[in-house]
Amino acid sequence: MNSIIFGLLAVISLFIFFNLSKVKASAKQTNRDDRTNWGTPPWRKKNHTSNRNTSSGRIIEGEAEEVNKD
Repeated sequence: MNSIIFGLLAVISLFIFFNLSKVKASAKQTNRDDRTNWGTPPWRKKNHTSNRNTSSGRIIEGEAEEVNKD
């Protein structure tokens, strides 16, 4: 009895999986600038953080002010 139930469950799951695999992402999701390129291996990907000038980080020049809670 268990094999019949699990067999039907497997068949239904495969049917749902193959029908949902036909659904594609919208053009808004696929045509973006920051999309991950899954076609290149990880060891060939460019490291964008090493190209950045370390002296021009996120530090903003300015003066500090003391905040008083009144």
